Amino acid sequence: MLRMSKVRGRLQLVTPYVGPHGENPALKYCGEIMPILNTLVMHFTNSTPILERVCRCWRYMIISYRTAMIPLLPSLAQSLAAGFEGSREGCFLWATDAVVREFSEGAELVDAATSQAVYQFFEQQSLAFLRILNELPPEQLPDVIEDFFRLASDAIRFYPKECVTSSLVVPIFSAGLSALTLQQVDPLIATLHYYRDLLSFGFETPSISNFSDPDGQPYTNPPEVRNAVKELVGNQGQLLVERVLTGMMFSFPEDCFPDASGILMTQFELMPQQTGL
Repeated sequence: MLRMSKVRGRLQLVTPYVGPHGENPALKYCGEIMPILNTLVMHFTNSTPILERVCRCWRYMIISYRTAMIPLLPSLAQSLAAGFEGSREGCFLWATDAVVREFSEGAELVDAATSQAVYQFFEQQSLAFLRILNELPPEQLPDVIEDFFRLASDAIRFYPKECVTSSLVVPIFSAGLSALTLQQVDPLIATLHYYRDLLSFGFETPSISNFSDPDGQPYTNPPEVRNAVKELVGNQGQLLVERVLTGMMFSFPEDCFPDASGILMTQFELMPQQTGL
C-alpha cells in the first residue's frame, strides 16, 4: 500500500502548468499506470482497502489534470464501470462523481460531446446500481446507497434536463424510497439530499444551482424541467410523503429530521394538492 500512497501523492502534487494547446506531461504517466491499476482491480475485487486506494488514484487523475485526461476518459470509464459491476463497492461511484463534476455541461474547456458522453456514463453506473439494489436488500448496501445518491445529486445539479427527463428518473426515485427504510444516518442524509435537490428543479430558480446564463443573470429553470419534476411529483410524490412521514415517526435518526421536514415542505409548496399534507 505504500507504493499506492506514493502514486496518489504524485497525482495530487505534480500539476505542471500547461498552456491551452499544450500536452500535459502527466498524461503519459497516467496512461502508463492505468493498466496496472486495472490489474489490481481485477485481482482484488473483494479487498475494499485496495479498491478504495485505486479509486482515489483515478479520482485525483481527474481532479488534478481535468481536460488533459479527456483522451483517457473512455478507458477510465470502462474501468470504473467494470470495477463497480465486479465488486459492488461504492468507491467506484465516488470516483465516477469526480468525472461528472469535472466534465459536466458548461465546464471550462469541456466540449459538448464529452459532457454528453459523461452523462451516458452516469446512466450506465445508475443501471448497474439499480440491478444491484434489485438483487440485495438495502440493509446490505448502506455505503453503496450513500455513494450513489451523492453521485445522483451531483448529476441532477449538472445535468438537470437530462436527469429529470430520463427513463431512469422513476426507477432512481423508487430506489430512494427503498433507501429510506434504512436507519444509518449517512445513507439516509445522502438520499434525502437527492430528493431535496431533485424537487428544487420544480421551481423557476433551483436552490442548489450556482450557474448563470450567458448574460450573467441567475440561472432560470426551463419550463420543460419544471414540468417534468411536477409530473414526477404528481405520480410518485405521495409515496415519498408516506415514506418520509413513516421514517420521522419510527426510524429516522434525529439528524435526518431537518432534511426530511424540508422535503415535505418543498413538496407542499410545489404541489400542495398532490402532496396531501
